[in-house]
Amino acid sequence: MNHKSCLVIGGTGYVGAAIAQVAAQRGWTVTSVGRTEYANYVGAQFDLLINANGNSSRFRASQDLLFDFDASARTVYRSIHDFQFSHYALISTVDVYNDTSQLAMTSEDTPIELSQLCPYAFHKRLAELFVIRQCQRWQIFRLAQMVGTGLRKGPIFDLLHRKPLWIDDESSLHYMHTRHVADTIFDLVQRGDPDEIYNVCGTDCVPFRHVLDLIPPDQRPTERAGRARQMYHVNTDKTNHTCELPESWQEVRQFIAEHFGT
Repeated sequence: MNHKSCLVIGGTGYVGAAIAQVAAQRGWTVTSVGRTEYANYVGAQFDLLINANGNSSRFRASQDLLFDFDASARTVYRSIHDFQFSHYALISTVDVYNDTSQLAMTSEDTPIELSQLCPYAFHKRLAELFVIRQCQRWQIFRLAQMVGTGLRKGPIFDLLHRKPLWIDDESSLHYMHTRHVADTIFDLVQRGDPDEIYNVCGTDCVPFRHVLDLIPPDQRPTERAGRARQMYHVNTDKTNHTCELPESWQEVRQFIAEHFGT
């Protein structure tokens, strides 16, 4: 499938910027839009539309339901009707699974019970359903924890900047560099099947206590803001069948080493 033009909604954001950069490197004619530029392109036609927009804060979603609905669901539905495109790709999250801690419950065909989702995951799942229902050719990419240029929040950011930690040491997370996320997305757009959902994250889950060991003792945060245990064990077999995913441990270890210049 040979696309030429690519619209990246949220193309100046954390994930969107990496997607736009990789798209340009691969020879696409890229248009990146944020809130300021969006209206200028309404009605335009593109071969590929990648929506990397939306709220990324679960905490804010629980505090302001209407904000989260507008940011993560309504804007997706609007974009489907605001632009013309041949292929729609939605950036979503593995948090839409009812149980992220079990490998058997996180494959892409796992049934999802909407009533059991938190507001953040519920609105992300609604956005997925909008795309599945309204778009003739689509793909959905469910992401996990990421590292990379522009990291501004999350447990790795807090750890590297000696901010209070919110998660328990026994938490287990997947990691993937945003550059590799973007490369994988374009590999799947070009070689993967249309009208499919793909988990895009590092292949292994890493106990947070192991990540803590990567930080020099005198550089580790000393304050705890909470002890929430986050457990993820995401099935990546489907994506790995089309393109080789990196290991979470290698991704986070290299990112931290680069941060400390080691």
